[in-house]
Amino acid sequence: MFEISKYKKSNVKISIRLPETMNDTLKKIAEKEDMSFNNVIVSCIQNSLDQIDLAKYEEPNEKNKLKL
Repeated sequence: MFEISKYKKSNVKISIRLPETMNDTLKKIAEKEDMSFNNVIVSCIQNSLDQIDLAKYEEPNEKNKLKL
C-alpha cells in the first residue's frame, strides 16, 4: 500500500506545472497528513518509480545509477 513518507534530503529545486485538480488533491492530502506539499509530491514520485522497471532506462555501464 502507498504511504506518504517524510523526506529530509530533498534539496534539488525544480518548478513544475500541475493540473488544478491534481494540485488541489495534493494540497488536501498534505494538510490531512500534516506534511509539506513537497513531501507529498516526493512520496508520489518515489512510489511511481518503485512501481516501474527502471532497467530499461539504464545505460549498459550505469547499472546501479537509477536505483533510488
